[in-house]
Amino acid sequence: MCVIATKPNDVHISKETLRICFENNSDGAGFIFAHNGELKIIKGFFEFERFWNSYSKAMTNYNNPTAIIHFRITTHGKTNHYNCHPFLINKEIGFAHNGVISFVDDDKKKSDTSMFNDTILKNLPKNWINNSSIFRLIEESIGTSKLAFLTNDGDYLIANEELGQWKDGVWYSNDSFKACKWTNPYNYGYVYQPYNRGAMNIHKKKKKKKKNKQVQLLGDGVVRYNCSSCDANLSTHYEQNQGLCSTCDKEYYQI
Repeated sequence: MCVIATKPNDVHISKETLRICFENNSDGAGFIFAHNGELKIIKGFFEFERFWNSYSKAMTNYNNPTAIIHFRITTHGKTNHYNCHPFLINKEIGFAHNGVISFVDDDKKKSDTSMFNDTILKNLPKNWINNSSIFRLIEESIGTSKLAFLTNDGDYLIANEELGQWKDGVWYSNDSFKACKWTNPYNYGYVYQPYNRGAMNIHKKKKKKKKNKQVQLLGDGVVRYNCSSCDANLSTHYEQNQGLCSTCDKEYYQI
């Protein structure tokens, strides 16, 4: 199902709450914020401590700005860095999605969110986010899904906000920010029920094994990694660290 956390300026989210979000939605995490008129996306975290170290550092260094945080469960496309949220629509707007968008074409590699971004959001007229009629049409088109948008000015706007909930100054797209046990897997996620924190070790969802990066050992003993998205050779240390070639990594922004 995924979960979005929309955090206004100067609001704090505890490490424990973010850990629960990650454990309940463990197919990749990321976040977006604005600084000096520029959107910064940091995403592709598959280990909580790496996510927390990057997130907490960014919040400290940039005076705890408004941020949209996303924790993914795969429903469409591959489980990789590229399909992690948030996504950029253009230089002025980024967003994260919770739910399933069924009217876009199915793609073996790209998620439904990525396809929605490429085929719909990127083709909307300039300044559409300030047009209430267009925004209403977006809400109608996505059904019960939720979208959280952030502009380069640091303003946020939530589609289907009433379907989520506010808790301690933060908007969550569903209640998987709470400790829960997992039951009855379905095609598009899981049904979860709240339970006491002390029972977490007993009922914790089994994590899927992450595939190791594909490697090729050359005759000179040098290891070369292949892109997890398109299988291209990764020739630089940066690409090897990200697991993506420069083409597939085009939406990655680093502080």
